[in-house]
Amino acid sequence: MPRCVVTVLQVLLAGAFAAALFAQFIVIPRTAADQVALFPPYESVRVPLVTAAIVFVACLQVALVTLGALLRRAGKGTVFEHSALTWANVTIGAILAAAVVLAGLFVYLTFADIPSPWDGMEVIGLWLGSAVGTVAAIGVALLLFVGRHLLRKAIALRSEMDEVI
Repeated sequence: MPRCVVTVLQVLLAGAFAAALFAQFIVIPRTAADQVALFPPYESVRVPLVTAAIVFVACLQVALVTLGALLRRAGKGTVFEHSALTWANVTIGAILAAAVVLAGLFVYLTFADIPSPWDGMEVIGLWLGSAVGTVAAIGVALLLFVGRHLLRKAIALRSEMDEVI
């Protein structure tokens, strides 16, 4: 893989990681506080929703770090080694953990009595968003699992080819 492509992708991953940190520590808590200030009955659901959002972003950060490690290996030409499977497994695990967080949010929103100033439409939107996000995260994890399987096959073929040569 060309070094310039690897560098650009690494910069993009670092930017995404920095944006996620900013969201975790500044945007999510401040937005929750602003919403509680506008509508005080939201205080009862502030902690569970903020916690779910921060844990979800943390799962995505783990996935970004592991993708960065795989990208570094691709740049060095060492992606077809068995240790690369560990990074692929951690990436899949992080995405599945994010899916579990979204599924938990979906269940929470299904059974929680969340007050709403606008006829409940924002709660319905959050509920549907968590359902769609869960399905999307599971789909991404399945795609990564297929990629992991292909990587495992490529590693086996590379080992076999190295033995022949």
